[in-house]
Amino acid sequence: MKTQHFRMALLLSGLICLPLVAFAQDKTPPEAYSGVAMGTGGSVGGKTIQFDFRITEYTTDQEVLNFAQLVKDKGTDALRRALEKEDKGRINAVGSTGNQIAVARKRQHGPETIITIVTARSMSFAELYNSGRSTDYPFGFLQVKLNAKGEGAGQIMGAAKIRFDKKKGKYEIESYGNQYIKAVNVRLWK
Repeated sequence: MKTQHFRMALLLSGLICLPLVAFAQDKTPPEAYSGVAMGTGGSVGGKTIQFDFRITEYTTDQEVLNFAQLVKDKGTDALRRALEKEDKGRINAVGSTGNQIAVARKRQHGPETIITIVTARSMSFAELYNSGRSTDYPFGFLQVKLNAKGEGAGQIMGAAKIRFDKKKGKYEIESYGNQYIKAVNVRLWK
C-alpha cells in the first residue's frame, strides 16, 4: 500500500503563522461552508460525497504551539486525547453527524484565504475492535484555498498520523493508505 507523506510544515504553515498575516483567530464570527469530497485514486477513486463544515471559533497561536509541544514531548496519543476535548465547530458528510473540529486556522496568502482543519476522527467499534493499521491514523485533515468570493478547492486526509521526527527535527503528517481525496466546489454559505 503506497503511503502519501506530507511534511508537517504543510500543516504548521496553515496552523502557525505570523500574527500580521493571520486573522484574529479567536474573534471571528461563525462561518459555514459546503463542498464535495472527490476520490481521485486508490480505494476511493471515482467516489464523491457532499460535506459541510462549520467553524464556530478559530484556534489561537498559543493553542497551536501547545499542541505542537504536546506531540513533540508526549506523542500522538497525548495529542489525540487533547484534541478530543476541543470544539471549534463540526465537519460532516451530508446526512451524518461527522466529527468535532479540534483545530481550525485561517490565514491570508496573497488573494487566497487558506483554511486548515484537524479533527480527532471518529472510529467505528469494528475498526477499534480489530485494531487494524488504520487505528494508527487517528486524525482527519482538511485544507482549502478560497478566492475572494469564498469559493475554492483543497485536499482531504480522511485518516492521518501526526508525529514529530526527532532525527529530522520536523513535524510530519502522513495519510493512511493510498486515499487521494480532493475537496472541490467548496463554497461559503451566505
